[in-house]
Amino acid sequence: MKILMLVNPRAGRKKGERVAQKARAAFQSQGVEMVCCCSEQAGQLSELAEREVNGDWDGIVALGGDGTLFEVINGMMRGNPELPIPLGVLPVGSGNSFSRDLDIKSHDHAIAKIIAGHTRGVDLGRCTCDHSAFHFINILGFGFVSDVALIASAHKRWGDLSYLIGVFQMVRRLQSYPLEVEIDGRQFQRDNVFVEICNSTKTGGTMHMAPQARIDDGLLDVVLLNRITRLRVITSLPKLYKGTHLQLPEVETFTGRRMSFRPARSKVLTPDGEILGRTPIQVSVLPGKLRIFG
Repeated sequence: MKILMLVNPRAGRKKGERVAQKARAAFQSQGVEMVCCCSEQAGQLSELAEREVNGDWDGIVALGGDGTLFEVINGMMRGNPELPIPLGVLPVGSGNSFSRDLDIKSHDHAIAKIIAGHTRGVDLGRCTCDHSAFHFINILGFGFVSDVALIASAHKRWGDLSYLIGVFQMVRRLQSYPLEVEIDGRQFQRDNVFVEICNSTKTGGTMHMAPQARIDDGLLDVVLLNRITRLRVITSLPKLYKGTHLQLPEVETFTGRRMSFRPARSKVLTPDGEILGRTPIQVSVLPGKLRIFG
């Protein structure tokens, strides 16, 4: 077995390099041939994945968080959209939302899954916007959720508090906006606050944004938060950790294969926690597109 491990050394508050060393030793002890490449700048892992997806490997392993996974998958898709080799997930980020749907319990557990060599097909989402396209594996959002992420990214020095800073700043300036939606041919309008398009169940690590989502059902789950008061936003935030926010009258859920979203004002996007692109968007699911070790 010959594996290429693509490492984000800054993942998990700079734990990536240390975990990579441990993983390399574990793979080699089981007779796995391992080549490890660490990124030195943003986008480098995507370039490596684009080139090496066609290489003589039995698989590529992404070591990092959800953003690292996003980067590697998009590189692989650019290099060969047929995705001839599987991907392994070694979660080291702060959230690791997607890995939770793979039921990865620890680094050792992730390594064991890869060494075992069993793979399963999982869906990918595809988003077209601004005359360009990208793929996501976890979640794609816009509106309140993305504005919070944008603010949080400017306050990273505060660690986990950066997200709360973003939430309270956006609650203070909370506004809904007209939104045109089409899901599998059904068209409707809403007075919207945020949209989350989910392939997996969680966001931010442990928030159950779409508890019914499945990574291999050939569908994307859509969660809409419509017009809501500031007080209701604050008091409802804890519900996200149990998935009970879906019971709120301001929340709607849908499933679909092809969809489009056109808000009255252009909104920034956050695919898999990254900040990339703006609405309007067209989104579709690619069923079973990616083989994952696990």
